Amino acid sequence: MNPMKALLSLLLLAVAIPAMASVAVPVSVEDLARGSDAVVRGRVEHVTARWTEDGRRIFTYAEVRPSSILRGTAPELMTVITPGGVVGDIGQRVDGVAAFAEGEEVVVFVHRAEAGTYRVSGLAQGKFSVSGGVANPDLSHTALVPAPLAAGERHAEAMQVQELERRVRSTR
Repeated sequence: MNPMKALLSLLLLAVAIPAMASVAVPVSVEDLARGSDAVVRGRVEHVTARWTEDGRRIFTYAEVRPSSILRGTAPELMTVITPGGVVGDIGQRVDGVAAFAEGEEVVVFVHRAEAGTYRVSGLAQGKFSVSGGVANPDLSHTALVPAPLAAGERHAEAMQVQELERRVRSTR
């Protein structure tokens, strides 16, 4: 496809996407693993949101206690930062980012950020909620554009948690 047709196709797709969604290229579990400093399975112990020092933005801080490390290294308790959140009566929403809930079991793909904190790799595609043996990313606020997938790899989508763990551990 020539570049002009590709651009026109993306523009048409963007117009057709419902409001309140971000547009992303789908990534594979293997790509997420390769691009992350760590992949952990654990439980969210605490979630809090606070303003930045300049008072312009809100970030949410999720404290995740890893029960197993699938790739890389991680501390006993890791702080995962995501943009957006609610402080008092004010909220900022950033579509396409991962959201965490206290008590939730997760598999999260992260990269190191500032001051010993972590950020989710691949936005919402990099955080899977685990329930009943199934790991599932919440992509409800993400519109995925068509993209090729490498042979043998699988998109970040609902799957058995054992398969997700196997894919992460076998990624080179």
